[in-house]
Amino acid sequence: MNSSQIVLKLVLDSIGQPVTLDTFDHRFTIQKKIYLTQLTGLDLAYRFGWYLRGPYSRELTRDAFRLNEEMELGERDYEKETLSPFARKRVQQAPQIWANKPDGIDEDDWLELLASLHYLKHIAYMGKDARREFDDVWQALIDSKPRFKGRKDDGRKVWEQLRRVGLLTNKVLPAA
Repeated sequence: MNSSQIVLKLVLDSIGQPVTLDTFDHRFTIQKKIYLTQLTGLDLAYRFGWYLRGPYSRELTRDAFRLNEEMELGERDYEKETLSPFARKRVQQAPQIWANKPDGIDEDDWLELLASLHYLKHIAYMGKDARREFDDVWQALIDSKPRFKGRKDDGRKVWEQLRRVGLLTNKVLPAA
Protein backbone atom coordinates (compact mmCIF):
# COMPACT_ATOMS: atom_id res chain seq x y z
CA MET A 1 0.00 0.00 0.00
CA ASN A 2 1.62 3.27 -1.04
CA SER A 3 1.41 6.57 0.82
CA SER A 4 -1.28 8.09 -1.44
CA GLN A 5 -3.49 5.04 -0.89
CA ILE A 6 -2.93 5.23 2.88
CA VAL A 7 -3.84 8.92 2.94
CA LEU A 8 -6.89 8.23 0.76
CA LYS A 9 -8.06 5.56 3.22
CA LEU A 10 -7.53 7.87 6.21
CA VAL A 11 -9.41 10.72 4.51
CA LEU A 12 -12.29 8.47 3.44
CA ASP A 13 -12.55 7.14 7.00
CA SER A 14 -12.53 10.69 8.36
CA ILE A 15 -15.44 11.76 6.15
CA GLY A 16 -17.36 8.55 6.84
CA GLN A 17 -17.05 7.22 3.29
CA PRO A 18 -16.38 3.48 2.97
CA VAL A 19 -13.98 2.15 0.35
CA THR A 20 -16.73 0.40 -1.58
CA LEU A 21 -16.29 0.27 -5.35
CA ASP A 22 -18.68 -2.44 -6.51
CA THR A 23 -21.23 -0.06 -8.07
CA PHE A 24 -20.99 3.08 -10.18
CA ASP A 25 -22.81 5.00 -7.43
CA HIS A 26 -20.17 4.05 -4.85
CA ARG A 27 -17.31 5.10 -7.14
CA PHE A 28 -19.20 8.28 -8.08
CA THR A 29 -19.63 9.28 -4.43
CA ILE A 30 -15.93 8.79 -3.71
CA GLN A 31 -15.02 10.93 -6.74
CA LYS A 32 -17.30 13.80 -5.73
CA LYS A 33 -16.50 13.73 -2.01
CA ILE A 34 -12.74 13.70 -2.61
CA TYR A 35 -13.07 16.55 -5.13
CA LEU A 36 -15.05 18.53 -2.56
CA THR A 37 -12.70 17.56 0.29
CA GLN A 38 -9.75 18.99 -1.63
CA LEU A 39 -11.62 22.31 -1.66
CA THR A 40 -10.83 22.60 2.06
CA GLY A 41 -7.24 23.36 1.06
CA LEU A 42 -5.98 19.81 1.58
CA ASP A 43 -4.19 18.90 -1.64
CA LEU A 44 -4.33 15.13 -2.06
CA ALA A 45 -2.64 15.49 -5.48
CA TYR A 46 -5.70 14.34 -7.41
CA ARG A 47 -6.30 16.42 -10.52
CA PHE A 48 -9.76 16.48 -11.98
CA GLY A 49 -10.93 16.89 -15.54
CA TRP A 50 -14.44 17.34 -16.90
CA TYR A 51 -16.39 14.17 -17.74
CA LEU A 52 -20.03 13.18 -18.23
CA ARG A 53 -20.89 13.35 -14.54
CA GLY A 54 -18.69 16.32 -13.68
CA PRO A 55 -15.20 16.47 -12.19
CA TYR A 56 -13.39 13.13 -12.43
CA SER A 57 -9.87 11.98 -11.56
CA ARG A 58 -8.36 8.91 -13.20
CA GLU A 59 -5.63 8.88 -10.55
CA LEU A 60 -8.22 8.77 -7.79
CA THR A 61 -9.99 5.86 -9.47
CA ARG A 62 -6.68 4.02 -9.82
CA ASP A 63 -5.74 4.61 -6.17
CA ALA A 64 -9.19 3.65 -4.91
CA PHE A 65 -9.14 0.35 -6.82
CA ARG A 66 -5.60 -0.46 -5.69
CA LEU A 67 -6.49 0.42 -2.12
CA ASN A 68 -9.55 -1.79 -2.28
CA GLU A 69 -7.50 -4.69 -3.71
CA GLU A 70 -4.83 -4.33 -1.03
CA MET A 71 -7.46 -4.27 1.71
CA GLU A 72 -9.09 -7.40 0.26
CA LEU A 73 -5.67 -9.08 0.46
CA GLY A 74 -5.48 -8.20 4.15
CA GLU A 75 -3.16 -5.19 3.95
CA ARG A 76 -3.72 -2.85 6.88
CA ASP A 77 -0.76 -0.45 6.61
CA TYR A 78 -3.11 2.48 7.17
CA GLU A 79 -3.84 1.30 10.73
CA LYS A 80 -0.36 2.49 11.82
CA GLU A 81 -0.84 5.95 10.34
CA THR A 82 -2.76 9.11 11.20
CA LEU A 83 -3.47 12.31 9.35
CA SER A 84 -1.39 15.32 10.35
CA PRO A 85 -3.11 17.91 12.56
CA PHE A 86 -3.37 20.21 9.51
CA ALA A 87 -4.96 17.47 7.41
CA ARG A 88 -7.36 16.47 10.20
CA LYS A 89 -8.49 20.07 10.62
CA ARG A 90 -9.09 20.46 6.88
CA VAL A 91 -10.88 17.13 6.50
CA GLN A 92 -13.19 18.03 9.40
CA GLN A 93 -14.37 21.00 7.33
CA ALA A 94 -15.31 18.89 4.31
CA PRO A 95 -18.78 17.66 5.36
CA GLN A 96 -19.97 21.27 5.71
CA ILE A 97 -19.55 21.59 1.93
CA TRP A 98 -22.12 18.88 1.15
CA ALA A 99 -24.30 19.61 4.20
CA ASN A 100 -27.73 21.24 4.00
CA LYS A 101 -28.99 19.02 1.19
CA PRO A 102 -32.58 20.10 0.58
CA ASP A 103 -35.42 17.62 0.48
CA GLY A 104 -36.26 16.66 -3.08
CA ILE A 105 -32.65 16.45 -4.33
CA ASP A 106 -31.06 13.03 -4.06
CA GLU A 107 -27.53 12.78 -2.68
CA ASP A 108 -25.88 11.88 -6.00
CA ASP A 109 -27.43 14.90 -7.74
CA TRP A 110 -26.50 17.15 -4.80
CA LEU A 111 -22.85 16.03 -4.91
CA GLU A 112 -22.73 16.20 -8.71
CA LEU A 113 -24.18 19.71 -8.78
CA LEU A 114 -21.90 20.97 -5.98
CA ALA A 115 -18.77 19.63 -7.66
CA SER A 116 -19.86 20.57 -11.19
CA LEU A 117 -20.95 24.13 -10.46
CA HIS A 118 -17.76 24.76 -8.47
CA TYR A 119 -15.62 23.30 -11.26
CA LEU A 120 -17.37 25.35 -13.95
CA LYS A 121 -17.13 28.55 -11.90
CA HIS A 122 -13.49 28.27 -10.90
CA ILE A 123 -11.64 25.80 -13.13
CA ALA A 124 -13.24 25.13 -16.52
CA TYR A 125 -12.34 27.27 -19.50
CA MET A 126 -15.40 29.25 -20.57
CA GLY A 127 -13.85 31.82 -22.90
CA LYS A 128 -11.73 34.83 -22.02
CA ASP A 129 -14.67 37.20 -21.59
CA ALA A 130 -16.97 34.72 -19.88
CA ARG A 131 -18.83 35.85 -16.84
CA ARG A 132 -18.96 33.33 -14.07
CA GLU A 133 -22.25 34.33 -12.51
CA PHE A 134 -24.93 31.76 -11.78
CA ASP A 135 -26.84 32.05 -15.07
CA ASP A 136 -23.65 31.69 -17.13
CA VAL A 137 -22.34 28.76 -15.12
CA TRP A 138 -25.77 27.10 -15.11
CA GLN A 139 -26.00 27.40 -18.90
CA ALA A 140 -22.55 25.81 -19.24
CA LEU A 141 -23.76 22.98 -17.02
CA ILE A 142 -26.94 22.47 -19.05
CA ASP A 143 -24.94 22.50 -22.29
CA SER A 144 -23.00 19.47 -21.10
CA LYS A 145 -25.59 17.90 -18.79
CA PRO A 146 -29.03 18.37 -20.36
CA ARG A 147 -30.55 16.02 -17.77
CA PHE A 148 -30.51 18.97 -15.34
CA LYS A 149 -32.55 21.18 -17.68
CA GLY A 150 -35.67 22.28 -15.82
CA ARG A 151 -33.92 22.01 -12.45
CA LYS A 152 -32.62 25.56 -12.18
CA ASP A 153 -34.16 25.91 -8.71
CA ASP A 154 -32.01 22.97 -7.57
CA GLY A 155 -29.02 24.71 -9.12
CA ARG A 156 -29.80 27.88 -7.19
CA LYS A 157 -29.91 25.87 -3.94
CA VAL A 158 -26.51 24.41 -4.73
CA TRP A 159 -25.16 27.86 -5.63
CA GLU A 160 -26.43 29.17 -2.30
CA GLN A 161 -24.68 26.32 -0.47
CA LEU A 162 -21.43 27.13 -2.26
CA ARG A 163 -21.90 30.79 -1.26
CA ARG A 164 -22.70 29.83 2.34
CA VAL A 165 -19.46 27.88 2.76
CA GLY A 166 -17.34 30.47 0.94
CA LEU A 167 -16.75 28.62 -2.33
CA LEU A 168 -18.22 31.19 -4.70
CA THR A 169 -15.74 33.94 -3.88
CA ASN A 170 -12.90 31.50 -3.12
CA LYS A 171 -11.64 28.55 -5.14
CA VAL A 172 -10.85 26.76 -1.86
CA LEU A 173 -12.07 27.37 1.67
CA PRO A 174 -10.16 30.11 3.48
CA ALA A 175 -7.90 28.95 6.30
CA ALA A 176 -9.82 28.70 9.54
